[in-house]
Amino acid sequence: MMATPRTHLLGPWSASSQEHLALVILHYAFPVVVFTYYMISSAVAFCTLQAASTETRSARTRLLQWLLFSVVITYLAHLLVFVSEFLVTRAIELPQDTIIGLLSCILVYGVVYIGSVRANISTWYPYIGPIWLALLAEPVIAGLTILTRPTGTPVSFQLGHVFTVAARYAILVVIVSIYHGIPCLGRPMRASEAERQPLLQKEAGVQREGNSAGGGTSGHGSVSEDSSDHSQIGDTAESSHERRDREAEERMKQRLKEHGNWLAYAKSFMIFFPYVWPVNNKSLQLRAAVVVVCLLASNVLNLLIPRQLGIVTDCLDDASHCNPWTQVSILTVLKLLASPAGITLLRQWLWLPIEYYSEQAMAVAAYSHVLNLSSDFHDSKSSSDIMTAISAGSSISDVLESLCFRALPMFIDFAVALIYLSVTFGPYEGFITIATATMFIHVASYTIAALKGPRRTYVNTWYKEHYVQQAGIQGWSTVACFNQIGYEESRYKEVAQDKVDKTVAVNMIYYLAHASQYLTTLCGLLAGLLLAVHQVTTGRASSGQFIMLLTYWSQLVSPLSYFATLGKTISKNLIQAEQLLEIMQTKTSVVSREGAPQFEFKGGRVQFKAVGFSYDRKKDILKDITLDVSPGTTVALVGQTGAGKSTVLKLLDRFYDATEGSIEIDGQDIRDVDLSSLRAQIGVVQQSPILFDDTIMNNVRYGNMAAADEEVFAACKAACIHEQILGFTDGYNTQVGERGVKLSGGELQRVAIARAILKRPAIVLLDEATSAVDTDTEQKIQEALRFLCRGRTTLIVAHRLSTIINADRIVVIDKGQVAEHGSHDELIRAKGKYAELWAKQIFTKPRDTELTPIGQELETGQHTQTDGQSDSQTNNPTATSTSG
Repeated sequence: MMATPRTHLLGPWSASSQEHLALVILHYAFPVVVFTYYMISSAVAFCTLQAASTETRSARTRLLQWLLFSVVITYLAHLLVFVSEFLVTRAIELPQDTIIGLLSCILVYGVVYIGSVRANISTWYPYIGPIWLALLAEPVIAGLTILTRPTGTPVSFQLGHVFTVAARYAILVVIVSIYHGIPCLGRPMRASEAERQPLLQKEAGVQREGNSAGGGTSGHGSVSEDSSDHSQIGDTAESSHERRDREAEERMKQRLKEHGNWLAYAKSFMIFFPYVWPVNNKSLQLRAAVVVVCLLASNVLNLLIPRQLGIVTDCLDDASHCNPWTQVSILTVLKLLASPAGITLLRQWLWLPIEYYSEQAMAVAAYSHVLNLSSDFHDSKSSSDIMTAISAGSSISDVLESLCFRALPMFIDFAVALIYLSVTFGPYEGFITIATATMFIHVASYTIAALKGPRRTYVNTWYKEHYVQQAGIQGWSTVACFNQIGYEESRYKEVAQDKVDKTVAVNMIYYLAHASQYLTTLCGLLAGLLLAVHQVTTGRASSGQFIMLLTYWSQLVSPLSYFATLGKTISKNLIQAEQLLEIMQTKTSVVSREGAPQFEFKGGRVQFKAVGFSYDRKKDILKDITLDVSPGTTVALVGQTGAGKSTVLKLLDRFYDATEGSIEIDGQDIRDVDLSSLRAQIGVVQQSPILFDDTIMNNVRYGNMAAADEEVFAACKAACIHEQILGFTDGYNTQVGERGVKLSGGELQRVAIARAILKRPAIVLLDEATSAVDTDTEQKIQEALRFLCRGRTTLIVAHRLSTIINADRIVVIDKGQVAEHGSHDELIRAKGKYAELWAKQIFTKPRDTELTPIGQELETGQHTQTDGQSDSQTNNPTATSTSG
């Protein structure tokens, strides 16, 4: 029987009947429909956080998974029946549509089975849907097969076909019965109940359980697992780097739980859209459009180059009549266009301004937002965390670039290759391609999951080695004093060897992962080449098409590797971006109300009216503070540490807003005026002033950026620091170092006072401006402060009462309340809190000659440690006195 063109598609059993055409369509369409349903439903389950559960697999779940595996076995058995029939009957060709259908079903239901095993399932509709589709399609396929089967088929093979189909259908019915439940098999599985509980909510519960128990483990990928792994590194504490990563990951999972699905979670990042996309820049938008065109052109070139290479190969064949020089020239042009000197260079040139626009806009916006946040934010965040978060803004651009400019073009390349190979070499080649891609992604994802634990252990050992090394070097004097060099050497050798062992283990897994991925693609390539060789030898394909196939396969490996790691890459970028997202969504608690008028200074009368304040809304720091400061007077705030003195100054400068009562300056509530205009009238000298790593000139000028050099000199003279600055090697151009570390305490204070003098404030706030300096320096600082405060309303916080005895009024704050107020003499005569504080600072108590209980305990411990000494040593009165 001669083969017709239709025979090539359908095999020797092809017929022109409508039944056979319907059967062919079903063989090809059924696996595609099942796979499409599974991918879409799995994506929906994943996006709605229903993809997996940390619950233990039940016996019913395990049974269903084994039955799913049995379905795959029946398709494999059915395929073997066809192959056996082909070998026995010596048919011209296997029925291609049937073989492709069975191979595709093996692949698709194998993927469904692997998906059910890889995770503990909390929702079953992605897995039960393919079973229902098979229940509906299998009878139709079986009926059409019987109607179109040629005569003369041996009875044994007919029985084999019937048995495999019947066994598969019986298994499908059992699966549906177990899932939905029938009286003889027990109650149905309540998938909807499991679906009501989001994946992340269960993990959060496990975390709380583990924490309450002081440890414990959780399911794969849970928050508690990450927390426990990151919170302890051997015997060392969690590093700041690990803490940031862990907290960012926990924030991402918490935000996912709050939003309920990935799509809603992704929308929260739309706050970055104006910075990622140049919304107001038409030129950059045009560049982006041309970049898209370049990407599509690259897709076309990826198709044309392998095809043109095949054409060149055919031209070199004697039987070909084309001009090889022309075809080689075309190939050269195509290769040039696809090279880094062609369209790629154009695309990079067009994209660079957009990329750096995004980076610059994101950094500027984040920096501006951070500077405008209030004190409660800055007091609760470390500067390193903030700077790390700002630098993480590039992660948003990386996500966009990964999806739009890498993943999408690669997906297009893969889809085009799949279609083109299927058309050129037939459906078998298309099946081999998609099967290889599926297996490659499964193998890669499995190895990535296997690497998670060893990789984290390796990172932990790296931090531990770094900690031991740093501790030994930084604490060398202690190590040498206690003669523990040998111990430190032994400890470092142990952790270094542990790091080597973990590194070897991780690298070995990497090597095995790469080897397994290479073997997967090699098997696919081998199968495709064998098919191509068969078609070339039978005249169905040319040698050039064989070369084209080799070229295409080399282009498919890179997209597969990228897709295998795409999810991990995006997840990592989102975790990093979480830090910046949290900052950008933080609202400042102290802000000028809309339309607030400018502050008008009218003399500087300050009034606290029943002011109350709490940092955490739980514990009151200030309670009913009522205070009236007349214009141009000096009021000192004294009291024990933690009484709330510095908080009063912070409220006046609106670092925080009072939670109760109000603060008025010249009759204006400071919350009702423009914040910038208010702070322009207030000068502050802090207890520990911070200077920038710049020159003295620039640090002093920071109080008034428009001041001339002469004004800076005058301010420094008033602060009694001018002559000392001139004595420095570089004078006013001297670099003060980070935070002013190159200056002494007194010099630092006086530079800060000069900066405040240059500002010419109407109201002065001094927070322990003379702390921790010697008497001579204090006298100079007091002289500078008198110049600064002359004629200005001044509030001073001081612990040294001798520095404020000349204040117009002294206010004693005790436990957040005004205990008493008056002049120095009045308060001394009152014999209250102030008099008690004054007495403690002026008079010294005689030193106790008897040991306190703690001293006696230490003394006893010392004698215990000196048991090995001679009696003359332990009973020596001089030695005992010295140690005491």
